[in-house]
Amino acid sequence: MAELRSQREDFLDLDDDTPGAAPTVEQIDDQVAQAQERLVALRRQAEQLEREKQKLEELGRKQEQFDSGRAEMVDKFTSSLVHIQRETDQTLKRLEILKNVQESFSSYLQELEAINPKDWTAENLSKELARATGAVEDARSVYVKAQAQVAADEEAGNTAGSPYADDLPGGDRGFGYWLMAGFAFTLPLCALGLIGLLLWFIQLGSSN
Repeated sequence: MAELRSQREDFLDLDDDTPGAAPTVEQIDDQVAQAQERLVALRRQAEQLEREKQKLEELGRKQEQFDSGRAEMVDKFTSSLVHIQRETDQTLKRLEILKNVQESFSSYLQELEAINPKDWTAENLSKELARATGAVEDARSVYVKAQAQVAADEEAGNTAGSPYADDLPGGDRGFGYWLMAGFAFTLPLCALGLIGLLLWFIQLGSSN
């Protein structure tokens, strides 16, 4: 009977050591702890991946902003440099025209101011009057040609389509406009001056 009991205990001990035996409470706690640690590690890894994703998206937005901004400014600078070069050439040409007009106006102004009717005598009155009238007509012709030349150059400058034209004082009314306006304003005075000069000559000739 004792021998049978000993064999039975040995059989039970063998069953506890078999691989198919149920895990103990300590083993289950260890497995749960390991699973929680893996879960925490996975959460940290997911958070790290999310931060890296946000960084990449932010870098992508900045890259897109940089590319679009650079393309915009390159286009603006390129077109502006072309326009500035065209404006520079036009300005140099205009400066040369104005310089020639200035020299011509100064020359004719000195010539007209040098005419002194008080120095004329009755004998050469007709000759001097004809010469003075011719000088006035020559001056007027030069003035009108200069007006047309400056106006044409001004029109060419306006046709260039300057983006700064709206910011300029006077808008589209450039030098050509004011030159024409000045000619229109002074023309009646010149006519009255010539008429008065002729009347004075006539009176001077009749008194002699």
